[in-house]
Amino acid sequence: MLSKIELVVNIWLIATSASYSKLEEDDWLIPYKFHHGPRHSHRHIRSCQNVKYGNTTHEITKADTTEILPVVTTKHFIKNMSNRTVFGHISIVRDPAKNVAVLEPGGDGGCNEKDAKRATVLETASSQHCLVAVNAGFFNTTDGRCYGNVISDGKLVVNYKGIQNAHFGIKKDGSLLFGYVNENEVTSGDFVQLVGGVIWIVRNGEVYVNESKTLECSDVQETGTLDRFVNVLSARTAVGHDSKGNLIFAQVEGRTLQRGQTLWEFANMLIDFGVVNAINLDGGGSATYVGNNTLINYPSDNCGKYRCARKVSTAICVRDPTFKGTTSGSPYLQYVDRPIMIQFFTVLTIIFNLLD
Repeated sequence: MLSKIELVVNIWLIATSASYSKLEEDDWLIPYKFHHGPRHSHRHIRSCQNVKYGNTTHEITKADTTEILPVVTTKHFIKNMSNRTVFGHISIVRDPAKNVAVLEPGGDGGCNEKDAKRATVLETASSQHCLVAVNAGFFNTTDGRCYGNVISDGKLVVNYKGIQNAHFGIKKDGSLLFGYVNENEVTSGDFVQLVGGVIWIVRNGEVYVNESKTLECSDVQETGTLDRFVNVLSARTAVGHDSKGNLIFAQVEGRTLQRGQTLWEFANMLIDFGVVNAINLDGGGSATYVGNNTLINYPSDNCGKYRCARKVSTAICVRDPTFKGTTSGSPYLQYVDRPIMIQFFTVLTIIFNLLD
């Protein structure tokens, strides 16, 4: 019969091997195969969009300024579709100009081109005392560089030289912007927050997927990749706003090719939720939803017999308005490891009680 020490060692090895299994980043949802984003100019966007929009390549709305609590309300939803059921989360954020920020991965400097890094949304959110945070922009899967324009708390972090993918921004006057921006607008100093996605999925309360897909694909060799990106079932993340000027975060659980939603379905569901404008953010295994320093969605990447959150790029955060300053991230906030260790010590307690 095993001694107490041998029993403890064996259980420790099992627990640590389970909790620290290598993350298999096996659920990539990549919109472009050869290079990120179209190579045409902002003028092309103006010329090729529907004539009813004239020269307006983005929509601007006045943000809600309500200061009542709660700042953010998060709801879980189940939606029955014709051949499957989808699950997800949606958050309604009040006074977003005051409470919402675009964050670099892991904190300031995370998008540094010479030393880019990736971090889980939980790691990024814990450093900024976020009530709710979701993954945001796309990134280079090889070196971690942040794709698209990035402005964080008024600082121009990444200037992507006029890339024409859909963006979400908060301007200095407190208004919310969704759509396409040119380089002069990015560098003007008018933005407090700005981050890029891929595909403007809802415009003025209507599905805008097809139009946006055309505008964001300028190269023939990229057409098939972007079509698949739009039409495949997968986990999805979006940021948008409703008619009251509240900011909306939405996320659908999924795994590419197996479950989740297409962008068409995602857009229609957001409209059902009252979303007026929305852009699609990184999805697939990158889709992450954090609330109160806890991972609340089910990531699709494997890590042994578990599913674990991927290290991603930028995040969009709802800061606690009562918190002053920042706190350093803590390794004890990792969602996967913490429950395992609690279970481990619980098992040890039971075994010692039995042996005694």
